[in-house]
Amino acid sequence: MRFRKFLLFSAVFFLVWTALLIAMSYNRHKFYKEKQVPSQQVLRFNPKVIGWIPFWDQEAAFESFSKNTSAFDFVSFFWYRVDASGNLRTYKSTIVDKSIIDFAHAHNVKVLAVVANLVDYGEGEGFDDSRVARVISTQEKRVKHINDLLTLVDENNLDGIDIDYEALKVSERENFSLFIEELSKSLHKKGKVLGVAIHPKTSENDPQENNGAHAQDLLRISKAADQMYFMTYTQHELFSEPGSIGEFGWIRRVLSYAIGEVGVPPEKVFLGIGLDGVKWRVGSDKSYAGISDDLKFFDILSTAQENGAETKWDSPSKSPYLEYLQSGQKYVIWFENSESASARFDLAKEFRVGGLAFWRLGGEDPRVWEEVGKLKN
Repeated sequence: MRFRKFLLFSAVFFLVWTALLIAMSYNRHKFYKEKQVPSQQVLRFNPKVIGWIPFWDQEAAFESFSKNTSAFDFVSFFWYRVDASGNLRTYKSTIVDKSIIDFAHAHNVKVLAVVANLVDYGEGEGFDDSRVARVISTQEKRVKHINDLLTLVDENNLDGIDIDYEALKVSERENFSLFIEELSKSLHKKGKVLGVAIHPKTSENDPQENNGAHAQDLLRISKAADQMYFMTYTQHELFSEPGSIGEFGWIRRVLSYAIGEVGVPPEKVFLGIGLDGVKWRVGSDKSYAGISDDLKFFDILSTAQENGAETKWDSPSKSPYLEYLQSGQKYVIWFENSESASARFDLAKEFRVGGLAFWRLGGEDPRVWEEVGKLKN
């Protein structure tokens, strides 16, 4: 009998103890769950922001920058080029105004200088890959070119260099990676920043993306550069069919490839946000021809008003556009505004990118900066 009571007591004790352990475990789990780091959707998103000031519209671009300095962490001046001999030169109509650099620094904005292989007026059109090949093809040439860049930084009190070498051949892929790696080491020794313009791509073998994108090894560049400016505003240009300069779905695929497949750290990625527009002439047979690009927001609105055109919204691309007839000829303009920029900010949040890169200042919808302010406050 006493043995039975003992068994009964033991059974009850076991059940009570087990229940107590379960309760303690649940409470401990609940405690850690409540204390754990919030998910990415909850974490505050505060990207760095850079904007470009082009030499051909410097006054308007600086005015935009000066009115919105709180939106920026970096500003980059499009002033310098590699000439046909491999030397660094300013573009012919450039005004190197160091007071602008001082102004930026006074407002805690770091200053970078673009160095590009875009040819100057009177030299042809587009980006000349041979100029870059001339300065990066051997270690000796890379050393000289890097020293030239370091001198540029020192003489102008710059915080870093923004490399914009576009349309390179695939054969320069290795040399370009070496150049970025070596330049990075030299700049970092001085505490300076290296940014690199990146061609958007969704693979390494799409012939339609072979515009310089395949010459860029994204993973190697990401290990050397501080900032990678993805030019996700070049999908439709003057020589392409009409369309958004950067469709929402296409941008998502570009980011998915770079971050998800290649393994580029998202904090190195600066999502390119286009601020301009492109105009095409459209034939009755649906043929098309690019007429002009780099169109300013208020000029586009004026064109719409003058021609009785209504601004429309394309939901799939999340971009505005307008169509109109002028002297019997049909035209279409695709552009960007604060609404389309805000939609792209959502992508930036989703991928937790490190920054936003605005091409370019001086002709944008001014409400864009209100949207940026919402991100940074």
